[in-house]
Amino acid sequence: MNLIVIVVDTLRYDYVGAHGNDWIKTPSMDRLAGESWVFENSFAASYPTIPHRTDALTGRYGSPFHAWRPLPFDVYTLPQALAEAGYCTQLIHDTPHLVNGGHNFDWPFHAWTPIRGAEVDRPWIDNLTTLPENWGRDELFEFADWDSAKKNFICQTYARANRGRKTLDDWNCAKLFNTCCRFLQDNAGRDNFLLWVDCFDPHEPWDAPTEFMKMYDRTGGYDGSIDPRSFTARNDPGMSEAAKSRVKAAYAAKVSWVDRCLGRFLDALDQTGLSEKTAVLLTADHGTNVGERGSFGKGMVVHECIARVPFMVRVPGGGSGRSKMIVQPQDIFATVMGIAGLKTPAELDSHDVLAAARAGKRPRELALSGWAASGWDRPQQRKQDYLFSAFDGQWCLEVAARLENCRLVRMGGIEDVGAGHQDVVRRLHAAAIDELERRGADRELMKWLRGGGKGKFPIDCRPYDFYPPPGGYTQYWNRIYVEQ
Repeated sequence: MNLIVIVVDTLRYDYVGAHGNDWIKTPSMDRLAGESWVFENSFAASYPTIPHRTDALTGRYGSPFHAWRPLPFDVYTLPQALAEAGYCTQLIHDTPHLVNGGHNFDWPFHAWTPIRGAEVDRPWIDNLTTLPENWGRDELFEFADWDSAKKNFICQTYARANRGRKTLDDWNCAKLFNTCCRFLQDNAGRDNFLLWVDCFDPHEPWDAPTEFMKMYDRTGGYDGSIDPRSFTARNDPGMSEAAKSRVKAAYAAKVSWVDRCLGRFLDALDQTGLSEKTAVLLTADHGTNVGERGSFGKGMVVHECIARVPFMVRVPGGGSGRSKMIVQPQDIFATVMGIAGLKTPAELDSHDVLAAARAGKRPRELALSGWAASGWDRPQQRKQDYLFSAFDGQWCLEVAARLENCRLVRMGGIEDVGAGHQDVVRRLHAAAIDELERRGADRELMKWLRGGGKGKFPIDCRPYDFYPPPGGYTQYWNRIYVEQ
């Protein structure tokens, strides 16, 4: 049985038609969902991009969440486990973080193919920033400075990487899935490959082809072009409702654009005959804010719209259905191993959710989502006392050390309803703290949490991760060239 894992960056659960959205256009994902087991309560764990991939590839929780760190060379990974069983493993990605800056997510695979052109990719330096052809000035964003937007790192990196873009096949998402199609054609006779497809869209910048923009923004006279100020000023208090609507349309357009590219890949699976002997798992690392609470993009608080993600598994002859069990990225490891008929190492905190769904079991009662604990003492977070989020499928508790500072939100809502459900707040808060301890969180950190956050945050404890950073490591976008 061949195995394909597709991780889509920044894809919200509720922006997939098969999940109940009656206005988004995602026919390819809907088609896949109709042939799959669909897990309705899948939530991010370690957040965001690199921490998630660490969760997924290792099947382990961090302490309590993985930090943004390179993948160590001595940690056991899913590609390694499959390689030992005779699988050949291939990574095809346009997520630049996986290999840029020494993050090391290429090394577990036998082969890897990067696609250039996503945000913070750094392909070229020149003396002139040439904007892509579908970009231009939009009167809705005249409240923001044009020259400042052009000097932003998005224009300094993404615009340079995409300046020669002419046709739809020149866009990085199309190049990604077209490359995956070629892989299928070259390996049509195999029944022993793992293909990991890492798709960076619909991550920022929310730049989509003109025809996809016009699917969601039908304002009279709008030509479907993108103003780069919509990337840099989208949370400006001076933005009009019309401008906000255009930004919302841009996210939806990019989701539909990804779906179109994915559809070509799913067609190739059928055309090569591989769909009859290939399992497909599709998920996302996290979602994003699209105007909720007046905010666009990822945030420090991992609300439901950020944490809840698609998770669907299609196995030839394996049936289909829907499950409300709690799923986290660590479960990718055991689920893929189970499809391959292999045993997952006992020390991993990973569940074969496909087997559990078929058996009607519920191996996990709670999902935790958040940043690494190394950031919990940051002033911008401590002002609101938020540490991480806990989900049980009905409620989201935004957890603080002090019970009275927690926020309880019903799934699908945005308002704090904790005052009327103090029993739920107490139950979820206790369960979340217990779960952190079960995962091996640092003793001093647990003492601080169980003490209601009294006293100084224990900065000398080991709250970071199982994996310390290598000497001299810094996040590579701090060194991006910016035109002077």
